[in-house]
Amino acid sequence: MHKPELSKQWIFKLFFQLVTQQDMRDSKFTIRFGEKLKMLEAELNLKLDLTLSEIHLIACIGDYGPINVTMISEKTNLTKGSVTRISKKLLKLDLIKRQQLLDNKKEVYFRLTGKGEKLHNIHNRLHQDIEQRFMGFLDKYTPEQLAFSRELLQDLLEWDY
Repeated sequence: MHKPELSKQWIFKLFFQLVTQQDMRDSKFTIRFGEKLKMLEAELNLKLDLTLSEIHLIACIGDYGPINVTMISEKTNLTKGSVTRISKKLLKLDLIKRQQLLDNKKEVYFRLTGKGEKLHNIHNRLHQDIEQRFMGFLDKYTPEQLAFSRELLQDLLEWDY
């Protein structure tokens, strides 16, 4: 087998390892976030029991609030029905609050409560930590290698395997 074919096989093998390793890394993030969430639960004396979609909805409201169901749906890729269902749970937990405009009582907007803000801050800190570590990891590559990596990753995202 000649060198380009061997290189392609190694790249495929590494790609497959990366994809399967993602589950393990997701669970590490979940564990770290869960530890922070338990600390917050103890502080608030409240059991939150949140899913990743619920946490991302809180993050969206924290980043863009006040925000309505349609905009949340667009920014999170959740259906409007899912946003409505999740928002009901978050309202009961006092993590978000509803607002209506004075001139439009039909339109509902969401904001974070103080508890929701704390959760949003924890989420942001974890994401910033991951991003900072990743940027440090990329420091070992040349600008040319980074450009190629960007192109390869973009192509992989668009590739339908």
